[in-house]
Amino acid sequence: MRLDRYRWVLACNLFAILTVSSGLGFYNLSVYMNLLAAQRGFSIAAVSNAVGVFFLVGGAAGLIVGRILHRSDARLVMLVGALIGGGAIACIGWVQAVWQMYVVYALFGIGYTCVSVLPATTLITRWFDPARRPVALSFSSTGLSLGGVILTPLSAVLLARWPLESATGVLGAVFALVIAPIVWFGVRSFPPPSAPGAPLAVRSGVTFAVAVRSRFFIVLTTGYVLALGTQVGAIAHMYNRGVAIATPLQASFAVSVLATLSVLGRLLGGYLIGRVPIKGFTLANLLGQLLGFIAIGFAHDAMDLWIGAAIFGFTLGNLLMLQPLILAQAFGVLDYPKIFSLSQAVTTLGIASGPVLLGVLYVAGGYLLAFLTFALLSGLAFVLIVAAGPVPDGEPRQ
Repeated sequence: MRLDRYRWVLACNLFAILTVSSGLGFYNLSVYMNLLAAQRGFSIAAVSNAVGVFFLVGGAAGLIVGRILHRSDARLVMLVGALIGGGAIACIGWVQAVWQMYVVYALFGIGYTCVSVLPATTLITRWFDPARRPVALSFSSTGLSLGGVILTPLSAVLLARWPLESATGVLGAVFALVIAPIVWFGVRSFPPPSAPGAPLAVRSGVTFAVAVRSRFFIVLTTGYVLALGTQVGAIAHMYNRGVAIATPLQASFAVSVLATLSVLGRLLGGYLIGRVPIKGFTLANLLGQLLGFIAIGFAHDAMDLWIGAAIFGFTLGNLLMLQPLILAQAFGVLDYPKIFSLSQAVTTLGIASGPVLLGVLYVAGGYLLAFLTFALLSGLAFVLIVAAGPVPDGEPRQ
């Protein structure tokens, strides 16, 4: 197979992997949270803490995964992740105690990290040059949103009709048995060094030691702690927020609206990146997130919720996609897996805290207080990313 053609085959394979991992993992977190609270009697705060454990352990695992990806076959990492993640989903249905829930969610976080954004962006960064990388990453990462559009509603129906133990067993099997074959037969870790059109993958860019000490890396990453922490906290509570003012079906539809608009926003973003300043585009999406939180907080019925989910969703995919793109542009691909994995690990502190903090705010004053607070935190993220300064150019153009 010609290398230029394989690049796009790889992007398609990563699209499929991210569809399954996000649909049964990331977007399904709010569904699992609601069911564990309802059927096991766990408090919303306890289940929110478990979601925090998922992200915190996943972020810590990412530091190890990034170093492995730097030198070793990405397929090994992703195969292990498929098995661990699938097994953890299957075990969710058998959880009977809070400590068991935390253990399962910790394993789930490790598995999800191994088959999600970190390996996918590493592979796209290696195989595509800077000119084509935004389009490739936009396409492959659209799977993150498509999983929420298709698999989350189907999962909600299955979990509503089947016993929890049986339903999570099926979902865990799908997670492992779909991802593993795609990884084994459809993923290559490194392009040949002389491949025409390939980035100068292991030869160009800023070293890890220099990158992580720069003002741009430190302040941008701090801003992303707030940006993605509030984002993930809102996603984790979206279904539960909907159930508070609408039917479960309408609440699941809000998650689908969120994911659908994320697809559309990300596709538009893939077209615009390279045509508009990447930092300005990031800031525009942060403003959209802020407005979405305000709309969700003030929602009184299903229609209000759907409108808020649409506004929030349109920014959702772009903010997630822009972080690896900005870092690749700023520091190149020489040490990209290690640089991005550290930024992602630090960001995970916010991501892990987001569901917990929103749950605490909900208990203290309801969802209006919670989402308005998250709007303010998104505004602070905006200020920090402005303060990071101009994006360095650490990647030589070909």
